[in-house]
Amino acid sequence: MALVRSGGLKWGIMLLFLILGTWLGIFLQRFDASAALFANVIDFSIDVRQVDLIMLRFGFHFALKMNLGTLIGAILGIIASR
Repeated sequence: MALVRSGGLKWGIMLLFLILGTWLGIFLQRFDASAALFANVIDFSIDVRQVDLIMLRFGFHFALKMNLGTLIGAILGIIASR
């Protein structure tokens, strides 16, 4: 019997675990003992500081970081969503 019945809720739980696992991996990168183990496998970013139109000014920053914590979070998210 599944604890989570809704498909949207399953994806939400998996996304939450992925984000929390990535944050844990970034946190563990600060310590010398675990920094090499939790190094970023994917580190990609797009940064547009400012787009200035006459009546509108905006900018955005997108970054993608994946490490061992992301993988652990994915596995725990799959287990939790079953």
